[in-house]
Amino acid sequence: MWLDPVPLENELHKAYESYYTHAGRGSNKGVMDRVMGAMKRGYLANIFGYREGASRLVRLAGWFPWLYPGRPPELDLSVMWLEASHKGTLLDIGAGSGWLVEHMNSLGWDAQGLDFDPVAVRNARARGLNFHQGGVFDQGFPEATFDAVTLCHSIEHVPDPVALVRECLRIVRPGGQLVMATPNTDSLGHRIFGEYWLHLDSPRHLHLFNRKSMASMIARAGGSEFRIFSTSRDANGVFVASRAIRRCGRFDMNATRSSLDKLAGRVAQVAEILAMVIDPWWGEDLVAIIENSGTARRS
Repeated sequence: MWLDPVPLENELHKAYESYYTHAGRGSNKGVMDRVMGAMKRGYLANIFGYREGASRLVRLAGWFPWLYPGRPPELDLSVMWLEASHKGTLLDIGAGSGWLVEHMNSLGWDAQGLDFDPVAVRNARARGLNFHQGGVFDQGFPEATFDAVTLCHSIEHVPDPVALVRECLRIVRPGGQLVMATPNTDSLGHRIFGEYWLHLDSPRHLHLFNRKSMASMIARAGGSEFRIFSTSRDANGVFVASRAIRRCGRFDMNATRSSLDKLAGRVAQVAEILAMVIDPWWGEDLVAIIENSGTARRS
């Protein structure tokens, strides 16, 4: 799916002048926040091998997220499915608030961010993060610069996704990975809400994919070894936001959710998880992992 007509490329920045990525992230200081942080740390140690600084107790706590519906895919996305064994240099394209760059640095990566939004870049640099402003083509990165390149809900924002993926593959080192997460047009949320589905998000989302169009786009960009799957990671937020759009015509991404909305969102996420037993392609997020090592199976 694509937006028609597409905004002029030199005016795209206007759609992000009050974007949710400009909001600051709250600090986690409470007891419950620390407990949740330990569970997250333990999960990443158990599943992705980020064991440095993770005690046995923390690693034991890392199994508890499996009891919380939808939490494992959220934690998977927090490292973009990158295992600790791949640690090295990382470029996050469309890095927004810089949360992924900051998190990956804390896990031992040498992570950098890239975004064309000057406000997002300024805020990230103020927090000491290594951020580039502009598009990836403007940076002049040498070939095979990074061990990993990530696009976390970014590919849908660009006018030419094929050209972007081709450039990303050029700057990823042999044995490295390009990982993309993006809305899935075959998702249960899109089937339920139709024109009110959050991820249509005109005029910011220019191209949206399902598994077939994603595979075609990657192949056109020169990727030959990749795997694609869907997850229920964003089902709770999509349900709450899409319902608000259907009722009120809009949804504020920075608004505080009520307890009832949070509960309704989690119930919707459980429903999507169960639905994915019937069809594994009904997840809200579509994930593509392109590997240069030749070990991945093509989906």
